[in-house]
Amino acid sequence: MPNFDIENFSFKNNTIMIGVDEAGRGSWAGPLVASACWIDFKYYQTMNPHINDSKKLTPLKRKQIINSLDDTVKYCSAVSSQREIDRYGLTFANTMAMKRSIFSLIENMNLVSKKFLNNYNIYVDGKHKPNFDAVDEHLSNKKLNIKYKDIIPLVKGDTISKTIALASIIAKETRDEIMKQYSLKYPKYSFDSHFGYGTAKHREEILEYGVLKEHRKSFQPINTIFSQKIS
Repeated sequence: MPNFDIENFSFKNNTIMIGVDEAGRGSWAGPLVASACWIDFKYYQTMNPHINDSKKLTPLKRKQIINSLDDTVKYCSAVSSQREIDRYGLTFANTMAMKRSIFSLIENMNLVSKKFLNNYNIYVDGKHKPNFDAVDEHLSNKKLNIKYKDIIPLVKGDTISKTIALASIIAKETRDEIMKQYSLKYPKYSFDSHFGYGTAKHREEILEYGVLKEHRKSFQPINTIFSQKIS
Protein backbone atom coordinates (compact mmCIF):
# COMPACT_ATOMS: atom_id res chain seq x y z
CA MET A 1 0.00 0.00 0.00
CA PRO A 2 1.48 3.41 -0.92
CA ASN A 3 2.14 5.92 1.83
CA PHE A 4 3.12 9.56 2.34
CA ASP A 5 6.78 9.04 3.26
CA ILE A 6 8.16 10.83 0.19
CA GLU A 7 5.62 13.61 0.56
CA ASN A 8 6.55 14.01 4.23
CA PHE A 9 10.26 14.16 3.38
CA SER A 10 9.61 16.80 0.70
CA PHE A 11 7.42 18.85 3.03
CA LYS A 12 10.07 18.88 5.77
CA ASN A 13 12.64 20.02 3.20
CA ASN A 14 10.36 22.76 1.85
CA THR A 15 10.20 21.07 -1.55
CA ILE A 16 7.21 20.63 -3.84
CA MET A 17 6.65 16.94 -4.64
CA ILE A 18 4.94 16.21 -7.98
CA GLY A 19 3.95 12.64 -8.89
CA VAL A 20 3.53 11.54 -12.50
CA ASP A 21 2.11 8.39 -14.03
CA GLU A 22 0.58 7.35 -17.34
CA ALA A 23 -2.04 5.02 -18.78
CA GLY A 24 -2.38 3.35 -22.15
CA ARG A 25 1.18 2.38 -23.06
CA GLY A 26 0.26 -1.10 -24.22
CA SER A 27 -3.05 -0.33 -25.86
CA TRP A 28 -3.54 -1.04 -29.58
CA ALA A 29 -5.67 2.08 -30.03
CA GLY A 30 -6.24 5.57 -28.72
CA PRO A 31 -4.01 8.06 -26.95
CA LEU A 32 -1.55 7.71 -24.14
CA VAL A 33 -2.56 9.77 -21.10
CA ALA A 34 -0.16 11.16 -18.50
CA SER A 35 -1.23 12.83 -15.26
CA ALA A 36 0.78 15.02 -12.90
CA CYS A 37 -0.43 15.43 -9.33
CA TRP A 38 0.39 17.46 -6.22
CA ILE A 39 -1.08 16.92 -2.74
CA ASP A 40 -0.90 19.62 -0.09
CA PHE A 41 0.80 17.61 2.63
CA LYS A 42 -0.62 19.81 5.40
CA TYR A 43 -3.95 18.10 4.76
CA TYR A 44 -2.79 14.58 3.92
CA GLN A 45 -4.84 13.07 6.74
CA THR A 46 -8.05 14.17 5.02
CA MET A 47 -7.24 12.21 1.86
CA ASN A 48 -9.24 9.16 0.86
CA PRO A 49 -7.49 6.23 2.62
CA HIS A 50 -8.09 3.89 -0.34
CA ILE A 51 -5.72 5.65 -2.74
CA ASN A 52 -3.69 2.86 -4.30
CA ASP A 53 -2.19 1.65 -7.56
CA SER A 54 -5.00 2.11 -10.10
CA LYS A 55 -4.65 -1.50 -11.28
CA LYS A 56 -5.63 -2.70 -7.80
CA LEU A 57 -8.87 -0.69 -7.69
CA THR A 58 -12.25 -1.22 -9.28
CA PRO A 59 -13.62 1.44 -11.65
CA LEU A 60 -16.17 2.38 -8.99
CA LYS A 61 -13.50 2.85 -6.33
CA ARG A 62 -11.36 4.95 -8.71
CA LYS A 63 -14.31 7.21 -9.43
CA GLN A 64 -15.10 7.55 -5.73
CA ILE A 65 -11.52 8.60 -5.02
CA ILE A 66 -11.51 11.21 -7.78
CA ASN A 67 -14.90 12.55 -6.65
CA SER A 68 -13.54 12.91 -3.10
CA LEU A 69 -10.76 15.31 -4.15
CA ASP A 70 -10.89 18.96 -3.15
CA ASP A 71 -8.64 22.01 -3.35
CA THR A 72 -5.93 20.28 -1.32
CA VAL A 73 -5.08 18.39 -4.51
CA LYS A 74 -4.03 19.81 -7.86
CA TYR A 75 -3.67 17.69 -10.98
CA CYS A 76 -3.56 17.97 -14.75
CA SER A 77 -3.70 15.36 -17.49
CA ALA A 78 -2.31 15.50 -21.02
CA VAL A 79 -2.22 13.16 -24.00
CA SER A 80 -0.03 12.01 -26.80
CA SER A 81 -2.21 11.01 -29.69
CA GLN A 82 -2.14 7.79 -31.67
CA ARG A 83 -0.56 9.74 -34.51
CA GLU A 84 2.23 11.03 -32.26
CA ILE A 85 2.86 7.53 -30.91
CA ASP A 86 3.20 6.18 -34.47
CA ARG A 87 5.38 9.08 -35.57
CA TYR A 88 7.76 9.41 -32.63
CA GLY A 89 7.60 6.05 -30.90
CA LEU A 90 6.06 5.11 -27.57
CA THR A 91 8.83 6.29 -25.24
CA PHE A 92 9.15 9.70 -26.88
CA ALA A 93 5.37 10.16 -27.01
CA ASN A 94 5.12 9.18 -23.35
CA THR A 95 7.73 11.81 -22.45
CA MET A 96 5.78 14.42 -24.41
CA ALA A 97 2.55 13.62 -22.56
CA MET A 98 4.30 13.70 -19.19
CA LYS A 99 5.91 17.08 -19.80
CA ARG A 100 2.61 18.49 -21.05
CA SER A 101 0.88 17.35 -17.86
CA ILE A 102 3.64 18.73 -15.62
CA PHE A 103 3.67 22.06 -17.42
CA SER A 104 -0.11 22.38 -17.14
CA LEU A 105 -0.04 21.51 -13.44
CA ILE A 106 2.63 24.07 -12.60
CA GLU A 107 0.87 26.71 -14.67
CA ASN A 108 -2.34 25.91 -12.81
CA MET A 109 -0.56 26.22 -9.47
CA ASN A 110 0.93 29.56 -10.47
CA LEU A 111 4.39 28.16 -9.84
CA VAL A 112 6.02 29.29 -13.06
CA SER A 113 8.43 31.64 -11.38
CA LYS A 114 12.08 31.52 -10.42
CA LYS A 115 11.17 31.15 -6.76
CA PHE A 116 9.39 27.83 -7.22
CA LEU A 117 11.00 26.32 -10.29
CA ASN A 118 14.15 25.62 -8.28
CA ASN A 119 12.22 24.05 -5.44
CA TYR A 120 10.44 20.93 -6.61
CA ASN A 121 11.08 17.27 -7.44
CA ILE A 122 9.21 15.28 -10.04
CA TYR A 123 8.75 11.60 -9.19
CA VAL A 124 7.95 9.54 -12.27
CA ASP A 125 6.60 6.01 -12.06
CA GLY A 126 9.08 3.63 -13.71
CA LYS A 127 12.79 2.83 -13.83
CA HIS A 128 13.86 5.28 -16.54
CA LYS A 129 14.40 9.02 -16.17
CA PRO A 130 12.58 10.78 -19.05
CA ASN A 131 14.55 13.31 -21.09
CA PHE A 132 12.13 16.22 -21.11
CA ASP A 133 14.56 18.50 -22.94
CA ALA A 134 14.53 16.21 -25.99
CA VAL A 135 10.82 16.79 -26.63
CA ASP A 136 10.80 20.59 -26.38
CA GLU A 137 10.94 21.25 -30.12
CA HIS A 138 7.72 19.26 -30.53
CA LEU A 139 5.81 21.12 -27.80
CA SER A 140 4.01 24.40 -28.37
CA ASN A 141 5.10 25.89 -25.05
CA LYS A 142 8.73 25.54 -23.96
CA LYS A 143 8.81 27.90 -20.96
CA LEU A 144 9.11 25.11 -18.40
CA ASN A 145 12.77 24.18 -17.96
CA ILE A 146 12.83 21.01 -15.89
CA LYS A 147 16.24 20.31 -14.44
CA TYR A 148 17.47 16.77 -14.96
CA LYS A 149 18.48 16.43 -11.31
CA ASP A 150 14.91 17.22 -10.23
CA ILE A 151 13.47 14.20 -12.07
CA ILE A 152 13.39 11.04 -9.97
CA PRO A 153 12.23 7.71 -11.46
CA LEU A 154 10.64 5.36 -8.96
CA VAL A 155 10.11 1.70 -9.82
CA LYS A 156 6.56 0.69 -8.88
CA GLY A 157 6.07 4.25 -7.70
CA ASP A 158 2.30 3.85 -7.65
CA THR A 159 2.72 1.24 -4.91
CA ILE A 160 5.08 3.48 -2.89
CA SER A 161 3.80 7.06 -3.07
CA LYS A 162 0.21 8.18 -2.55
CA THR A 163 0.77 11.07 -4.96
CA ILE A 164 1.97 8.80 -7.78
CA ALA A 165 -0.83 6.36 -7.02
CA LEU A 166 -3.36 9.18 -7.31
CA ALA A 167 -1.77 10.24 -10.61
CA SER A 168 -2.17 6.67 -11.85
CA ILE A 169 -5.86 6.69 -10.90
CA ILE A 170 -6.47 10.01 -12.64
CA ALA A 171 -4.61 8.93 -15.79
CA LYS A 172 -6.48 5.63 -15.93
CA GLU A 173 -9.92 7.17 -15.47
CA THR A 174 -9.19 9.99 -17.92
CA ARG A 175 -8.13 7.56 -20.61
CA ASP A 176 -11.05 5.21 -19.95
CA GLU A 177 -13.46 8.09 -20.49
CA ILE A 178 -11.78 8.94 -23.79
CA MET A 179 -12.11 5.33 -24.94
CA LYS A 180 -15.78 5.27 -23.91
CA GLN A 181 -16.33 8.21 -26.26
CA TYR A 182 -14.66 6.18 -29.02
CA SER A 183 -17.14 3.39 -28.35
CA LEU A 184 -19.99 5.80 -29.11
CA LYS A 185 -18.32 6.81 -32.36
CA TYR A 186 -17.48 3.22 -33.30
CA PRO A 187 -20.20 1.02 -31.77
CA LYS A 188 -18.85 -2.11 -33.47
CA TYR A 189 -15.71 -1.86 -31.38
CA SER A 190 -16.00 -2.53 -27.66
CA PHE A 191 -13.76 0.33 -26.59
CA ASP A 192 -15.86 0.79 -23.47
CA SER A 193 -14.87 -2.67 -22.23
CA HIS A 194 -11.41 -3.51 -23.58
CA PHE A 195 -10.34 0.16 -23.82
CA GLY A 196 -8.24 -0.57 -26.91
CA TYR A 197 -6.04 -3.25 -25.36
CA GLY A 198 -5.12 -6.45 -27.16
CA THR A 199 -7.94 -8.74 -26.07
CA ALA A 200 -9.33 -11.60 -28.11
CA LYS A 201 -12.52 -9.57 -28.58
CA HIS A 202 -10.60 -6.59 -29.92
CA ARG A 203 -8.68 -8.84 -32.32
CA GLU A 204 -11.94 -10.29 -33.62
CA GLU A 205 -13.38 -6.80 -34.15
CA ILE A 206 -10.37 -5.66 -36.17
CA LEU A 207 -10.40 -8.79 -38.31
CA GLU A 208 -14.09 -8.32 -39.02
CA TYR A 209 -14.38 -4.54 -39.37
CA GLY A 210 -10.87 -3.36 -40.19
CA VAL A 211 -8.33 -0.96 -38.71
CA LEU A 212 -9.52 2.46 -37.57
CA LYS A 213 -7.57 5.69 -37.76
CA GLU A 214 -7.42 5.52 -33.95
CA HIS A 215 -5.41 2.28 -34.08
CA ARG A 216 -1.65 2.50 -33.57
CA LYS A 217 -0.24 1.40 -36.92
CA SER A 218 3.30 1.03 -35.53
CA PHE A 219 2.20 -1.59 -33.01
CA GLN A 220 2.31 -5.32 -33.32
CA PRO A 221 0.15 -6.98 -34.51
CA ILE A 222 -1.63 -4.03 -36.18
CA ASN A 223 1.26 -3.42 -38.57
CA THR A 224 1.75 -7.03 -39.61
CA ILE A 225 -1.20 -9.38 -39.49
CA PHE A 226 -4.16 -7.03 -39.73
CA SER A 227 -5.58 -5.39 -42.82
CA GLN A 228 -4.67 -1.72 -43.13
CA LYS A 229 -8.19 -0.82 -44.14
CA ILE A 230 -9.16 2.49 -42.55
CA SER A 231 -12.77 2.52 -41.44
